[in-house]
Amino acid sequence: MSVRGLELGAGRPKIIVPLVGADDDALRAQAIATCASPARILEWRVDCFAPQADAAEHRERVLAMLPQLRAQMGEERALLVTVRTAAEGGQRELPDGELAALLCALIEASTAQDEPLVDLVDIEMARGAETVAQVTAAAHARHIPVVGSFHDFHATPPLGEITRILREQRRRGADIPKIAVTPRSPEEVLTLLAASSEIAADGEGPHIAISMGTLGAVSRAAAETFGSAATFAQVGEASAPGQLDVADVARLLELLRP
Repeated sequence: MSVRGLELGAGRPKIIVPLVGADDDALRAQAIATCASPARILEWRVDCFAPQADAAEHRERVLAMLPQLRAQMGEERALLVTVRTAAEGGQRELPDGELAALLCALIEASTAQDEPLVDLVDIEMARGAETVAQVTAAAHARHIPVVGSFHDFHATPPLGEITRILREQRRRGADIPKIAVTPRSPEEVLTLLAASSEIAADGEGPHIAISMGTLGAVSRAAAETFGSAATFAQVGEASAPGQLDVADVARLLELLRP
Protein backbone atom coordinates (compact mmCIF):
# COMPACT_ATOMS: atom_id res chain seq x y z
CA MET A 1 0.00 0.00 0.00
CA SER A 2 1.47 3.33 -1.07
CA VAL A 3 0.72 6.56 0.84
CA ARG A 4 2.61 9.69 -0.24
CA GLY A 5 5.31 7.49 -1.68
CA LEU A 6 5.60 5.39 1.48
CA GLU A 7 5.26 1.66 0.87
CA LEU A 8 3.43 0.28 3.89
CA GLY A 9 4.09 -3.43 4.32
CA ALA A 10 7.35 -3.38 2.36
CA GLY A 11 10.85 -2.74 3.61
CA ARG A 12 11.58 -1.03 6.87
CA PRO A 13 8.54 -0.35 9.11
CA LYS A 14 7.41 3.25 8.97
CA ILE A 15 7.69 5.30 12.15
CA ILE A 16 4.50 7.02 13.29
CA VAL A 17 4.68 9.85 15.84
CA PRO A 18 1.47 10.99 17.55
CA LEU A 19 0.82 14.73 17.86
CA VAL A 20 -0.96 15.38 21.16
CA GLY A 21 -0.80 19.18 21.46
CA ALA A 22 -3.77 20.65 23.31
CA ASP A 23 -3.81 23.98 21.44
CA ASP A 24 -2.65 25.52 18.16
CA ASP A 25 0.79 26.55 19.41
CA ALA A 26 1.55 23.25 21.14
CA LEU A 27 0.42 21.29 18.09
CA ARG A 28 2.54 23.39 15.73
CA ALA A 29 5.59 23.08 17.97
CA GLN A 30 5.28 19.31 18.14
CA ALA A 31 4.74 19.09 14.37
CA ILE A 32 7.88 21.15 13.74
CA ALA A 33 9.93 18.90 16.03
CA THR A 34 8.49 15.74 14.46
CA CYS A 35 9.14 16.90 10.92
CA ALA A 36 12.81 17.28 11.89
CA SER A 37 12.84 13.61 13.00
CA PRO A 38 13.03 10.32 11.04
CA ALA A 39 9.24 9.87 11.33
CA ARG A 40 7.41 9.74 7.99
CA ILE A 41 3.84 9.52 9.32
CA LEU A 42 2.36 11.98 11.80
CA GLU A 43 -0.72 10.87 13.73
CA TRP A 44 -2.88 13.77 14.82
CA ARG A 45 -4.60 12.67 18.01
CA VAL A 46 -7.58 14.92 17.49
CA ASP A 47 -9.08 13.94 20.86
CA CYS A 48 -6.15 15.63 22.65
CA PHE A 49 -6.75 18.95 20.87
CA ALA A 50 -8.92 21.69 22.45
CA PRO A 51 -9.87 19.45 25.39
CA GLN A 52 -12.15 22.02 27.05
CA ALA A 53 -14.24 22.71 23.93
CA ASP A 54 -17.70 21.21 23.53
CA ALA A 55 -18.35 18.91 20.56
CA ALA A 56 -19.41 21.67 18.14
CA GLU A 57 -16.56 24.04 19.00
CA HIS A 58 -14.07 21.19 18.99
CA ARG A 59 -15.09 20.13 15.48
CA GLU A 60 -14.88 23.73 14.25
CA ARG A 61 -11.39 24.22 15.69
CA VAL A 62 -10.16 20.89 14.35
CA LEU A 63 -11.38 21.65 10.83
CA ALA A 64 -9.76 25.10 10.97
CA MET A 65 -6.45 23.60 12.10
CA LEU A 66 -6.35 20.75 9.58
CA PRO A 67 -5.13 22.71 6.51
CA GLN A 68 -2.59 24.58 8.63
CA LEU A 69 -1.14 21.35 9.97
CA ARG A 70 -1.06 19.76 6.52
CA ALA A 71 0.79 22.77 5.06
CA GLN A 72 3.31 22.70 7.89
CA MET A 73 4.09 19.00 7.34
CA GLY A 74 5.14 19.30 3.71
CA GLU A 75 4.40 16.88 0.90
CA GLU A 76 6.73 14.06 1.90
CA ARG A 77 5.02 13.14 5.19
CA ALA A 78 1.67 11.42 5.59
CA LEU A 79 -1.04 12.50 8.03
CA LEU A 80 -3.05 9.92 9.98
CA VAL A 81 -6.04 11.34 11.86
CA THR A 82 -7.21 9.56 15.00
CA VAL A 83 -10.00 10.31 17.47
CA ARG A 84 -9.43 8.04 20.44
CA THR A 85 -12.37 8.25 22.83
CA ALA A 86 -12.16 7.81 26.60
CA ALA A 87 -13.38 4.23 26.23
CA GLU A 88 -10.22 3.45 24.25
CA GLY A 89 -7.78 5.40 26.43
CA GLY A 90 -8.37 8.74 24.70
CA GLN A 91 -9.23 12.21 25.93
CA ARG A 92 -12.82 12.82 24.83
CA GLU A 93 -16.16 11.28 25.72
CA LEU A 94 -17.86 10.79 22.37
CA PRO A 95 -20.91 8.69 21.54
CA ASP A 96 -20.80 6.83 18.26
CA GLY A 97 -22.84 9.41 16.37
CA GLU A 98 -20.55 12.32 17.29
CA LEU A 99 -17.45 10.25 16.59
CA ALA A 100 -18.69 9.35 13.12
CA ALA A 101 -19.69 12.97 12.43
CA LEU A 102 -16.25 14.25 13.41
CA LEU A 103 -14.30 11.69 11.39
CA CYS A 104 -16.56 12.09 8.35
CA ALA A 105 -16.17 15.88 8.56
CA LEU A 106 -12.38 15.47 8.53
CA ILE A 107 -12.60 13.12 5.55
CA GLU A 108 -14.87 15.48 3.62
CA ALA A 109 -12.78 18.56 4.46
CA SER A 110 -9.68 16.73 3.35
CA THR A 111 -10.95 15.90 -0.10
CA ALA A 112 -12.61 19.27 -0.68
CA GLN A 113 -9.11 20.63 -1.36
CA ASP A 114 -7.03 20.37 -4.53
CA GLU A 115 -4.63 18.15 -2.58
CA PRO A 116 -5.96 15.69 0.03
CA LEU A 117 -5.22 16.84 3.58
CA VAL A 118 -5.71 13.50 5.32
CA ASP A 119 -3.81 10.44 4.08
CA LEU A 120 -5.07 7.81 6.56
CA VAL A 121 -7.94 7.67 9.04
CA ASP A 122 -8.16 5.53 12.19
CA ILE A 123 -11.36 3.99 13.52
CA GLU A 124 -11.62 1.87 16.66
CA MET A 125 -13.25 -1.33 15.44
CA ALA A 126 -14.92 -2.00 18.80
CA ARG A 127 -17.32 0.89 18.14
CA GLY A 128 -20.79 0.16 16.83
CA ALA A 129 -20.87 -1.71 13.54
CA GLU A 130 -22.90 1.08 11.88
CA THR A 131 -20.36 3.72 12.94
CA VAL A 132 -17.41 1.68 11.70
CA ALA A 133 -19.16 1.00 8.39
CA GLN A 134 -20.09 4.69 7.95
CA VAL A 135 -16.57 5.98 8.54
CA THR A 136 -14.98 3.22 6.45
CA ALA A 137 -17.33 3.86 3.53
CA ALA A 138 -16.73 7.63 3.67
CA ALA A 139 -12.96 7.12 3.66
CA HIS A 140 -12.97 4.55 0.87
CA ALA A 141 -15.25 6.73 -1.27
CA ARG A 142 -12.47 9.32 -1.19
CA HIS A 143 -9.64 6.80 -1.57
CA ILE A 144 -8.35 7.26 1.99
CA PRO A 145 -7.02 4.05 3.60
CA VAL A 146 -8.49 3.03 6.95
CA VAL A 147 -6.50 1.90 9.98
CA GLY A 148 -8.79 -0.38 11.99
CA SER A 149 -7.69 -0.34 15.64
CA PHE A 150 -8.14 -2.64 18.61
CA HIS A 151 -6.68 -1.87 22.07
CA ASP A 152 -6.48 -3.97 25.20
CA PHE A 153 -5.02 -1.96 28.08
CA HIS A 154 -5.34 -4.82 30.55
CA ALA A 155 -4.16 -8.04 28.93
CA THR A 156 -2.86 -9.90 25.89
CA PRO A 157 -5.42 -12.21 24.25
CA PRO A 158 -4.35 -15.71 23.18
CA LEU A 159 -2.57 -16.01 19.84
CA GLY A 160 -5.64 -17.35 18.06
CA GLU A 161 -7.76 -14.46 19.32
CA ILE A 162 -5.21 -11.86 18.15
CA THR A 163 -5.10 -13.32 14.65
CA ARG A 164 -8.91 -13.58 14.59
CA ILE A 165 -9.24 -9.90 15.54
CA LEU A 166 -6.80 -8.74 12.86
CA ARG A 167 -8.42 -10.87 10.14
CA GLU A 168 -11.90 -9.71 11.17
CA GLN A 169 -10.78 -6.07 11.01
CA ARG A 170 -9.65 -6.59 7.42
CA ARG A 171 -12.91 -8.36 6.58
CA ARG A 172 -14.84 -5.35 7.90
CA GLY A 173 -12.97 -2.96 5.63
CA ALA A 174 -9.78 -2.00 7.45
CA ASP A 175 -6.95 -1.55 4.96
CA ILE A 176 -4.41 -1.69 7.80
CA PRO A 177 -5.60 -3.75 10.78
CA LYS A 178 -3.93 -2.65 14.01
CA ILE A 179 -3.79 -4.27 17.45
CA ALA A 180 -2.12 -3.01 20.64
CA VAL A 181 -2.17 -5.19 23.73
CA THR A 182 -0.77 -5.18 27.27
CA PRO A 183 1.63 -7.96 28.29
CA ARG A 184 1.92 -9.28 31.83
CA SER A 185 4.86 -11.58 31.09
CA PRO A 186 7.61 -12.02 28.48
CA GLU A 187 5.66 -14.98 27.10
CA GLU A 188 2.74 -12.68 26.25
CA VAL A 189 5.08 -10.43 24.26
CA LEU A 190 6.08 -13.53 22.31
CA THR A 191 2.40 -14.30 21.75
CA LEU A 192 1.86 -10.89 20.13
CA LEU A 193 4.96 -11.26 17.96
CA ALA A 194 3.98 -14.77 16.86
CA ALA A 195 0.51 -13.55 15.91
CA SER A 196 2.02 -10.68 13.92
CA SER A 197 4.26 -13.08 12.03
CA GLU A 198 1.29 -15.33 11.24
CA ILE A 199 -0.77 -12.44 9.88
CA ALA A 200 2.15 -11.26 7.76
CA ALA A 201 2.36 -14.77 6.28
CA ASP A 202 -1.27 -14.42 5.09
CA GLY A 203 -0.02 -11.95 2.49
CA GLU A 204 -3.28 -9.99 2.56
CA GLY A 205 -1.75 -6.56 3.13
CA PRO A 206 -0.06 -4.48 5.83
CA HIS A 207 -0.94 -4.64 9.50
CA ILE A 208 0.36 -3.13 12.76
CA ALA A 209 0.90 -5.17 15.94
CA ILE A 210 2.22 -3.69 19.19
CA SER A 211 2.83 -4.97 22.69
CA MET A 212 2.55 -1.94 24.98
CA GLY A 213 4.36 -0.87 28.12
CA THR A 214 8.01 -1.28 29.11
CA LEU A 215 7.75 -5.05 28.83
CA GLY A 216 6.49 -4.84 25.27
CA ALA A 217 8.94 -2.19 24.04
CA VAL A 218 10.90 -4.82 22.14
CA SER A 219 7.90 -5.26 19.82
CA ARG A 220 8.30 -1.67 18.66
CA ALA A 221 11.93 -2.19 17.71
CA ALA A 222 11.52 -5.67 16.16
CA ALA A 223 8.53 -4.75 13.98
CA GLU A 224 10.18 -5.67 10.69
CA THR A 225 11.30 -9.12 11.87
CA PHE A 226 7.74 -10.04 12.84
CA GLY A 227 5.95 -8.43 9.92
CA SER A 228 4.42 -5.25 11.38
CA ALA A 229 4.24 -2.47 8.78
CA ALA A 230 4.72 0.40 11.21
CA THR A 231 5.69 1.25 14.73
CA PHE A 232 4.96 4.19 17.02
CA ALA A 233 7.50 6.47 18.69
CA GLN A 234 7.41 9.75 20.56
CA VAL A 235 8.74 13.26 20.13
CA GLY A 236 8.17 14.82 23.53
CA GLU A 237 4.96 13.58 25.13
CA ALA A 238 3.96 9.94 24.60
CA SER A 239 0.43 8.92 23.67
CA ALA A 240 0.58 5.29 24.83
CA PRO A 241 2.50 3.21 27.39
CA GLY A 242 5.98 2.12 26.36
CA GLN A 243 6.59 4.49 23.45
CA LEU A 244 10.29 5.13 22.82
CA ASP A 245 12.01 8.24 21.49
CA VAL A 246 11.82 8.47 17.71
CA ALA A 247 15.59 8.69 17.23
CA ASP A 248 16.12 5.57 19.34
CA VAL A 249 13.45 3.66 17.42
CA ALA A 250 14.93 4.66 14.06
CA ARG A 251 18.38 3.46 15.16
CA LEU A 252 17.02 0.20 16.58
CA LEU A 253 15.03 -0.53 13.41
CA GLU A 254 18.22 -0.16 11.41
CA LEU A 255 20.33 -2.26 13.81
CA LEU A 256 17.75 -5.05 14.00
CA ARG A 257 16.98 -5.35 10.27
CA PRO A 258 16.60 -9.06 9.44
